[in-house]
Amino acid sequence: MKILISAYGCNPCQGSEGWFGWSAVRCLAQDHELHVITASFNRDDLVRAVAEGSVPPHIHFHYAGQLKEWHPNRLRARFQGWSRYISFSKNILPVARELHRVEKFDLAHHITVASWRVASPLWQLGIPLVFGPVGGNERFPPRFFPMLSLSAAGFELARMASNLASRFSPAIRSSLREAAHVFAANPETEQIVKTLRGSDTGVSRLQPGFYPVAAIADFTRYDTGKNPDGPLRLFAGGNMEGRKGVALALAALARAKKNRVDFRYRLASNGPEIPHLKKLAARLGLSREVLFEDNLHGEDYRRELGAAHVFLLPSLRESAGLTMMEAMLAGCVPVVADCGGPGFIVTKECGYKIPVENREQMMAQLAAAITELDRDRKIISEKGSAARQRIATAFSEENYGKTVNAVYSAVMNRSTGRR
Repeated sequence: MKILISAYGCNPCQGSEGWFGWSAVRCLAQDHELHVITASFNRDDLVRAVAEGSVPPHIHFHYAGQLKEWHPNRLRARFQGWSRYISFSKNILPVARELHRVEKFDLAHHITVASWRVASPLWQLGIPLVFGPVGGNERFPPRFFPMLSLSAAGFELARMASNLASRFSPAIRSSLREAAHVFAANPETEQIVKTLRGSDTGVSRLQPGFYPVAAIADFTRYDTGKNPDGPLRLFAGGNMEGRKGVALALAALARAKKNRVDFRYRLASNGPEIPHLKKLAARLGLSREVLFEDNLHGEDYRRELGAAHVFLLPSLRESAGLTMMEAMLAGCVPVVADCGGPGFIVTKECGYKIPVENREQMMAQLAAAITELDRDRKIISEKGSAARQRIATAFSEENYGKTVNAVYSAVMNRSTGRR
């Protein structure tokens, strides 16, 4: 089929949205001809990828939106990114219509940004629209607000207001109702999509994160066997925002330390919450045990995952969890909050899912999980092996492609039947 892709984020040199879009495009191009409309700031990296032969010849990139410098403050850059994405979505229809006039697409597929809160106008092209996978309905629990910095709390309040207002947006309702199919990344988003769509039909679950065989091998080869001796090695990575729950993790680790657990918690991260977390770690007496690093990349990053025993990031609002999935491929045992993407991805066989009830309960159960892993190190090899297998099988590129192609076929069959 010839497919029009909307992927604001599509970049082989970035994480999160950029990586989701790039991975999806490369996967779907194995079976289809794709025309991809993406943001202008991806142009240089994509042109380089084409020149290096990393892009199949039947992927055609088109660019929209203005190219401007990002604000150096990560939190302000986040708001800036949303503003640009909203503008991109509002102005993409004329570009899409002109491309459709020339190329005559079979269907359109919106891939990124993976949020239900911004409408895709591509249903107006007169061809079926597949929307997603989208997340975004994960809600930060208000009772956990005291653990956040002021800036993080302000961001979460603004996001809650946006979620509430988005329910009443005619454009968003039309986008969800008129789409031929909507993929939801997690249970929370699936619920809101079905509510606004007014039907359970044409909605299914699909994670945006997946891995081809080569990427699976790349991460798993660094797990050459976890050293059972010495301090328990814990790891977390990604853009560190308040919602990631590291404040909870630090409080739990302070309790584990009182239980005589010897550990090192490496935060290979940067982000707006890091200054707050450094102060908290010092206040809890964890300056020796908690290591803040923001310069782990490439092989160094993978080598650290291979040496780590545990991935500790009890994020209270997470659509997917790309760094967690990478850690699981490297044999780390995930210790996460039982909500959002991690709550869907992690099973009791391969990790620990801590119920989200209140701060005291979560801190106690996180500390108990860490203490158990330290006292019985064979659990690490057992659950770590199951974690690796969980990602390599359930979240493979092959499964992603089969799932999306099945929906494409069903959508096209329904569309043909209506003509």
